[in-house]
Amino acid sequence: MLRERRGSGAHAVGRVLLGAAVVLAVSAVVLVRFWGPREPEPSPDTAARTVPPAQLREAAGQRVFIGHMSIGWNLLDGLDRLYADKDVAQARVVQVTVDDPVPEVPAGQGAVIHAEIGVNGDPMGKLANFDAVMRSGLADQVDVAMVKLCYTDVTAATDVDRLFAAYRQTLDDLQRDHPDVRFIHATVPLTAAPSGVKQHLRVLVRGDDNDARERFNDLVREAYADDDLFDIAAVESTAADGTRLATLAPGWADPDRQHLNPAGSTVLAARFLDVLTQGAPA
Repeated sequence: MLRERRGSGAHAVGRVLLGAAVVLAVSAVVLVRFWGPREPEPSPDTAARTVPPAQLREAAGQRVFIGHMSIGWNLLDGLDRLYADKDVAQARVVQVTVDDPVPEVPAGQGAVIHAEIGVNGDPMGKLANFDAVMRSGLADQVDVAMVKLCYTDVTAATDVDRLFAAYRQTLDDLQRDHPDVRFIHATVPLTAAPSGVKQHLRVLVRGDDNDARERFNDLVREAYADDDLFDIAAVESTAADGTRLATLAPGWADPDRQHLNPAGSTVLAARFLDVLTQGAPA
């Protein structure tokens, strides 16, 4: 019995030492992150200068529906900034709820119709919500449609394969039933790297949420052509100097480390305009 107690004590000491080593390692990463060199926040004007007025006018002629939550607001803010910078008339922006009557938008008159859909953390519900909205008559009023899942919808606990299967079934069925609508496929946004000991330990215990998001995003990238892909995660993870990260780049991140600052919103909006215009019919 005495030997068993000594053995148990040795194991306990080993666990304590291992835990201390993990805490020290994580602390070192945090210290480097906080006291190392920081990326300066880019200016929103940088992205605005790359967008020609002709592209803004071409995009403004399309009838677009966006089903979104929080990052969608960043995208809309970025679009406002781009149009204001070039003093180009933007398409009419109409916010609706999923229970509103379908707004009528005559062909040839551009509009951005958008709605907050579903509940964050319930991606299956968002897909069902988007499907129902499109089939309610909205598909007859738009040229382009997109549903954007949120970073809260994909975490380390998500069954990525099951979610992607549901996403693909929903979007492919809608494309089959509404061939005149161009469905754009969006990757899931990322969040910034962990910023403290507690967050680093949570990643060690629960897994990396951004890794799960990128596994989902890779499935989207593999399944759909570049012309119809709005790769939000790629925009967010590419720093201003072109360096590709595995997280939301610090220069684009809002102080909450999840949403986008004005520069990030503008860069994202510029990429959205690229997608709208590169796949538009001649």
